[in-house]
Amino acid sequence: MRHISLFILLMFAFKGMQSQTTDSLKQDTYRLYLEALDDISAYQFDHALETLSECYIREPENMDYLSRIAYCHTQLGRSRDAKLYYSKMLKLDSLNAIAMSSLGALYEKEFNYTRAREFYSRLIEIDTSNSYYFKRNGYLALRVDKPLEALTHFSRAYRLNDKDLEVIDMMCSIYLALGAFEPVEGLLQQGLNLDGKNIKLLQTKARLMQKLKDHEAVVEAIEKTMVQGDTSDYYQMMIGVAYLKIDSVDKAIEHLSAIVKRGEDSEHTHHYLGLAYLEKEALDSSAVHLEKAAEMGISEKMGTYHADLARVKQLQYKYKEAINHFEEAYAYSDDPEHLFHMARNCDLYYKDKRIANKYYQRYLATGNEKFKQYTLDRMKQLREIIHFQGN
Repeated sequence: MRHISLFILLMFAFKGMQSQTTDSLKQDTYRLYLEALDDISAYQFDHALETLSECYIREPENMDYLSRIAYCHTQLGRSRDAKLYYSKMLKLDSLNAIAMSSLGALYEKEFNYTRAREFYSRLIEIDTSNSYYFKRNGYLALRVDKPLEALTHFSRAYRLNDKDLEVIDMMCSIYLALGAFEPVEGLLQQGLNLDGKNIKLLQTKARLMQKLKDHEAVVEAIEKTMVQGDTSDYYQMMIGVAYLKIDSVDKAIEHLSAIVKRGEDSEHTHHYLGLAYLEKEALDSSAVHLEKAAEMGISEKMGTYHADLARVKQLQYKYKEAINHFEEAYAYSDDPEHLFHMARNCDLYYKDKRIANKYYQRYLATGNEKFKQYTLDRMKQLREIIHFQGN
């Protein structure tokens, strides 16, 4: 009996020691985990991984350890390892939102939008009250060129959280792309009421106002972004053109020239600079920029560049060059008015009026009415001149 009692006491003592050892191990593991969190906060991801690996070996089914290991691999650019650990989380918990969202983000970064959409779609199935899930699905729909589907997702996100400025801006951008301007103004106003300095919303407002040809409003919106330090070429180009439209030529030149000085100029920058200098009657500067636009040009506006340059050359009394550029313009656009202007410049340049008469005839053959009467009258005069010239 005494031996039995001693055995029982020893057994309880061993269990107590075992329990103390287990508790001590858990406490030590938790201490290591806290150290790893400190390393993560300090962006020491490699060191954090070493510590977290020890924690994982001790508790391989601890979701916190798995999640942090996957996160560290993500930050270190090891997406394959990150996906491995997030997948382990899903094996332990098939509805784990952190793992699904993170996997969706990883596949999205790799441009594997099909796989990313699978995970984000599952998140919506799990929780239809989460606006963030709808927002991510909206972005992914845009990635695969499905704007209407994207708009549906962003609209759901908006209904769940109508103060999400990102969602408001994306809805506005899609409506603008679809040519549906009416809903944009209300959404923009709501967004700007929440944050009147939001650069993205102000830029979207500028795009809307540009489409509505409200150039003063374009200037107002972009000036508000530039005060905050934004100097993006696209919007500085937009404000430069807007200033030109409202006859603030010096301001237009200031903004367009700033783009050129940064070396970010394009054919369009030089075209509008050429038009701005033309407004100031600075013909030499206008010609320089219009020639640059034609030199750089690869767009459908090549005909316009040559036509504008031809008009400058005409104002400079360089009729032969004007004729050449009107010929280029006509080759690009088949605009019958270019034929008329070729005829006029030939009339001014060549003594042999048969050349001008030929172009006037070509112009009349197009059926264009704008300069018809002038052409008929001038051709009558030219017949007399040709007759007296003995031609």
